[in-house]
Amino acid sequence: MKLPQLAIKNYLFVLTTIALAVFLGIRSFNTMPRSEDPFLNLPNYTVVVVYPGASPEDMEELIVDPIEEVIGEIDDVTEIKTEIADGLAVIKVEVEFGVNYDDSYDDIVSEIDKIRPTLPDGIIQLDIDQFKPEDRVAVNQFALVSETVPYNILNDIAEDFEDELETIDYIKKVEIEANPEEEIRITLDFQKMSNLDINLGMVINILQSNNLNIPGGNIKAGNIGFNIKTSGNYESLEEIRNTAIYSDENQIVYLRDIAEVNFDYEESRWIARHNGKKAIYINVTQKRGGNIIKLAEEINKTTTAFKQNLPNTIALETAFEQAPAVALRINDFILNLVQGILLVGIIILIFLGWRSSLIIMVVIPLSILIALTVLDLSGYALQQISIAALVIALGLLVDNGIVVIENIVRFKREGFSLMEAAAKGTSEVGYAIISSTLTTILSFAPLALLESGPGEFLRTLPLTVIFVLLASLVLALTFTPIIASRLLKKGKEKKTPLVTKKLNYFVEKHYSRLLNFALRKGTLVVLASFGFLIASAALFPSIGISFFPTADKPMLLIDVNHPYSSNIDHTDKTLRYIESVLDTTGYVKNYTVNAGHGNPQVYYNRIPEEYKTYHGEVLVNFEEWNPKKFYATLQSLRERFASYPDAQISFRELKNGAPFAAPIEILLIGEEIDTLKSIAYEVERILKQTEGVMDVDNPLSVAKTDISIEINRDKAALLNVPLITIDQTVRASLNGLTIDNLQIDKDNYPLVIRMPFNEKQVLEDFDRIFVTSSTGATLPLKQVASLRFKQNYATLNHFNTNLNTAVTANVSDPDKTKDYMEAIIPKLDAYKWPKGYRYYLGGEYESQSESFGDLGLLLGIALILIFAVLVLQFRSVTQPLIIFSAIPLAFSGSFIALFLTGWSFSFFAFVGFISLQGIVVNNSIILVDYTNQLISEGMEKMEAIKLAAKTRFTPIVLTSLTTILGLMPLTFSGTTLWSPLGWTLIGGMISSTILTLLVVPILYKWLTKNKTN
Repeated sequence: MKLPQLAIKNYLFVLTTIALAVFLGIRSFNTMPRSEDPFLNLPNYTVVVVYPGASPEDMEELIVDPIEEVIGEIDDVTEIKTEIADGLAVIKVEVEFGVNYDDSYDDIVSEIDKIRPTLPDGIIQLDIDQFKPEDRVAVNQFALVSETVPYNILNDIAEDFEDELETIDYIKKVEIEANPEEEIRITLDFQKMSNLDINLGMVINILQSNNLNIPGGNIKAGNIGFNIKTSGNYESLEEIRNTAIYSDENQIVYLRDIAEVNFDYEESRWIARHNGKKAIYINVTQKRGGNIIKLAEEINKTTTAFKQNLPNTIALETAFEQAPAVALRINDFILNLVQGILLVGIIILIFLGWRSSLIIMVVIPLSILIALTVLDLSGYALQQISIAALVIALGLLVDNGIVVIENIVRFKREGFSLMEAAAKGTSEVGYAIISSTLTTILSFAPLALLESGPGEFLRTLPLTVIFVLLASLVLALTFTPIIASRLLKKGKEKKTPLVTKKLNYFVEKHYSRLLNFALRKGTLVVLASFGFLIASAALFPSIGISFFPTADKPMLLIDVNHPYSSNIDHTDKTLRYIESVLDTTGYVKNYTVNAGHGNPQVYYNRIPEEYKTYHGEVLVNFEEWNPKKFYATLQSLRERFASYPDAQISFRELKNGAPFAAPIEILLIGEEIDTLKSIAYEVERILKQTEGVMDVDNPLSVAKTDISIEINRDKAALLNVPLITIDQTVRASLNGLTIDNLQIDKDNYPLVIRMPFNEKQVLEDFDRIFVTSSTGATLPLKQVASLRFKQNYATLNHFNTNLNTAVTANVSDPDKTKDYMEAIIPKLDAYKWPKGYRYYLGGEYESQSESFGDLGLLLGIALILIFAVLVLQFRSVTQPLIIFSAIPLAFSGSFIALFLTGWSFSFFAFVGFISLQGIVVNNSIILVDYTNQLISEGMEKMEAIKLAAKTRFTPIVLTSLTTILGLMPLTFSGTTLWSPLGWTLIGGMISSTILTLLVVPILYKWLTKNKTN
C-alpha cells in the first residue's frame, strides 16, 4: 500500500488538511443543534374533527366515512385507524416510510379540502397535523395561575407573554391552551319569540345580514375621490342588542326584547390546574436546528423580566422544562466519553509506552471532531443517541491506530529506521485495517437504512459510528505514520515496558502451550466451543425480551378514564382526589392537571388525548431521578388509587422509541358492532385472566345512554315543519349554534345563539324549545317530537375503514410484554371466531415484532455484505468462513453477560448484536491476513499459524481491551437504554477474543491449503 509513503512525503499537506477538519469540528461542536432526543420524521398524520352534540353514529356517517374514503384513495397510505366518540373523531393515517412526507401531508389536506363543503355545519375544529415532534412537543410548558382573576384577563396576559417569547430566535411557535374561548352569547327566549311569531331562522338571517361589511363604492367630486362607507358590521354589544328583528304598524321588536346579549365563555371542554390552582398554559416549541440550552437561557431571561410586572394575584409557573434534562443528559454522556478516553489512554500507555499512547490519544479527539463536522453537515443534532454513539465508537476508533503503531514499533525493533518502520509497518497492515474497518462499517450501515419508527429514532447511532471509523481509518493511514516517524524514539528501545514483558512471557509460556494443545486437539476444542454456544443460548428464555426501555425521567403521567357517559365535572372530581394525594406525597415536585383533555405534549412519543369529557391526565414532576424512590412512589400510588370507584386510574412511564397505543392492543375486526361486543367481552376476560396484565380497557363493555329525539314525521309534515328546522333548532337551543364571527376592539368573537340556562341543561328544557313551520307559525317541539332514552356505543372504531374495536391493557413489567402476549395468543386462536371476524395485534407487541423482524433481516444483510467483502479481500470462500467463526463465539458471551447482569434482550441489545458481528471479525481478519502473509513469504503453514497467533496476540488483546474499556462508563451508567447494548458488546468481545485466539488457528489449519492464491 502506497498511501502511508505518500502521506509521509506530503506531510505538510496532510497536516494542514487535518488541521482544517479539526477547526471545522470545533466549530460544529459549538454550533450544532442540541436536543434531548432525535428529531423524528415519521409518516404519521392525524385528522381531528370536533362536532359538538353529535353521537358516534352521526360522526361516523356524516364525517368519518367521507374523510376515510378520500384518504384511502391516496397513494402510499398503509393504515387508517379512527376513534369516534361523542362529537369527536380522531383519524390516524400512516403512509409508507421513505416517501416524501410533506407531499403526503399536502395530499391529505387537498383531498379533505375538496369535501369540506359537504361536511355538516357546526364543525368547530378540523385540524390536520403531521407527526413532527418539533411542531408538537413543548420544550417549555408554562402555567399562568390565579384563583380569582377571570379567564379573559389571564388570556390577555398570556398573549402579552406570547408576544415577548416570539421575539426569541429558534422559538417555532408559542401556543396558549386550556383557555376557554370567550364568545358573544345571544340567549333567546323561545316563548317570547313564539308569542311574537318570531322564529329562529328570522333572527339568524337578520343578525348575519347586519354583520356584513359591503363597500359602497366610490364617487368623484372634481379632482377628489370619496369612498362610500355603508352601515358596516357590528362594533359593540349595544349595537347587537338594538338590532331590529321585527316590526309592524304598532311596534318594533329589538333583539334585546327577546334575548340577552353578553360576553360569556364556551362550555368547559378542558379544565386545567397547576398545583391545585386554576391555570391556562403557554407552550413553547423549538425550531429544528436550535440549541435548546441557549434557547432556555433566553426564555428564562424573558420569563424573569415578565414575572416582575405581574400582579400579586397572578403567578407564572413552570410546569415543564426540557433544557435541564438535556443539559444533564449531554453532560453525563460527555463525562462517559471523557472517562472512556482516559481508560483507553491508560491501557495504551501501560502497553505501548507514552510516545505511542500519545499518538493514539491525539487520534481520538481528531476522529471525533471530524465525525462531528460530517454529522453537522448532514443536518443532525447533538443528542443522547449521537453522543452515545461517540462513546460506542471510542474503543473502535483506536483499533486501527493500535494495530499500526504496534506494527511500526515491531519493525523498529527489527532494526528499521523510523521512516522505514512507519512506512513498512503501516503498509503491511493497511489492507487488513481497511478490510476490518469496512466490515465494522457494514455491520452498522444497515441500521441506518431501517425504515421504521425505531429506525428513525436510532439513525444517528450508526451514522455517527461510521463517520468516526472512516475518520480514524484515514488518520491511521496518514496522520499516524507521519507523527510516528517523528515522535517515536530513534534507535532500539533500551527498556521494554514491564506490562509488555509480562504479556510476552504469557504468550511464550502459557498461550503458546495452549495454542499447541488446541492445534493438536482441534476437534475437542471446537466441540467445546460449540457446546459453550448451545449452553449460553439456553439462557435466552431466562433473559427475556423487551422493546424500548423506559426513559429514566423523573416524570409520570397519570391517566384517568371514566365510563363514556361521564361529564367533565365528574372527571374533574376524580382529579381533585388525585391532587389531594399528590399534595401529601413528599417526592412530588409539582403537578399539572387536565380534565377533558390530555396534558400538552412534552415528550416526543406521548401524544395527548383530544377533547373527551370522560378523560383526564395528570403530569407529575418529581424532585429528581431516583429509581428507588420513583418506583416506590409509583407502587404506593397504584395501591392508593386501585380501589377508587367508577374510574380507571392508570400510570404511564415515559418510554423511548416510536409511539404506540398501549403495551397490549388487540384489534377486533368485523361487520356488526353487536358481534364485536360479544367478542370483546371474551377478549377482555382472557386479558384479565393473564398474570401481569392490568388496566384492561374494553370500550364496548359500558353502554352509553343517550336521549334520542323521536320525530313524528307524519305530524311534522301535516304541520309543515321541515326536519332540518327541527334539527337546527334543537342544536341551537341546547349546544349553541355559531352563526357568525365579529370583531370588537380588534378581538374576534364567535356569535353564538342558544337557550338560557341557569345551571346545566335538564330534561325540562326541552319543553322550552319551539320550532317554526313553513308558514311561519311557531309551536312547541313536543308537538312533533318526543324524548326516548336509548343505549348507544360510547365509541366506534375503524381499522382501514372496517368497523373494529380495540381492547387494550397495561402490563406490570414492561420487559415481559412479549411473554404476556405469547400467553394470550394461543387463547385467542382457540376462540371460535364467527365467520368474517378476526383479530389483529397492535400496540407495543406489533412494534416489537416488526422492528425485531427488520433487525433480523438487517443482521442477515450485514452478514452477507461482510462475507462479500472478505471474499474479495482473501479471494477465497473458506477463509471468510474461518473469520466468521468469531461471530457465534461472540454471541455466547453476549447471552451470558445479559443473564448475569439481569438485563433483558431489548431493541438496543439487538442493535448491539448487529454491531458486534462487524467488530469481532476484525481480530480474525488481522490474524488470518498475517498468517497468509507469512505463508506467501514461504513459511510452513503450521509454523505460520503459530507465529501469526503469537505476533498478533498483543494487538488483538489490546484492541479488544480498549473497546471494552471505552464502553464501560456508558455500560455502568445503569440506564435502561444503553446498559443492555454495552453488556451485549462487552460480553461478546470477551468471549470472541478468548476463543478466536484458539478456534481461528484450528479452522485455518483444517480449511486452508499450504499456499494461498
